[in-house]
Amino acid sequence: MSELPIFVINLARDEQRRAHMQQLLPQLGLRAEFVPGVDGRQLSSADRCAYQPARALRVYGVPMLDTEIACYLSHYRLWQRMVREGLKVALILEDDLEIRPDFPQLLEELLDDPSPSWLVLRFESQRSRVLNPQNQKDRGKPLKILEAGTLFELNIHVLGGGAYLMRQEGARRLLDYGRQIFMPLDQTMDRFWENGIVPYVIRPFPVTQRTTLGSSIGERAAGRHRNYPLSTRLGRQWQRWLDALRKRIFILLR
Repeated sequence: MSELPIFVINLARDEQRRAHMQQLLPQLGLRAEFVPGVDGRQLSSADRCAYQPARALRVYGVPMLDTEIACYLSHYRLWQRMVREGLKVALILEDDLEIRPDFPQLLEELLDDPSPSWLVLRFESQRSRVLNPQNQKDRGKPLKILEAGTLFELNIHVLGGGAYLMRQEGARRLLDYGRQIFMPLDQTMDRFWENGIVPYVIRPFPVTQRTTLGSSIGERAAGRHRNYPLSTRLGRQWQRWLDALRKRIFILLR
């Protein structure tokens, strides 16, 4: 476990979050490197150059917040580092997490067995149908029973990017696919029919977000779509239909 690179993304001004993770990880026997995140309040023109507002409006449905772009870039730069330094696998964490005590054991079990060949394995989700599946489609395919949980392969969105194991090939694929920014990090990772990264999760989920720390992304106002022109709304509907079709074809071909 000492050989596993663990990175915690943290903004310099988020001292409370950093203190929380600095206390939590040693209690679990985990050593991590704290990596400065990109600050949404201080995005440079170079930071913004990869953002595609028209594509974001069509695919995501709304313009991205500066904080969403910054979060994306923070993760993207860690993927670049994985490839640059030749890291075979790494654990990437955000700084607002609660982690089960058996998480280190789970990591050991996963790393001791190279199969199945997941590229990105996510440990937390914000989607209720993923957290508490009510049918076989949402539950996914169980692949391996571990001491600390069961590994599942999914064909639905996970909606969670706060804690994940990533292999170098996963980093390479997301670096290639994610050169242009048009959706938040977790939703970009979820587009498996385009990026080729099949979703894998562990249930029960070993990581949750600590809501008492608040959100560093921010909230959007309700009814944000109402004033968009008809052409924009129709373009969004067409994109959703196209995504559903491509997703179904990807699943059938697998």
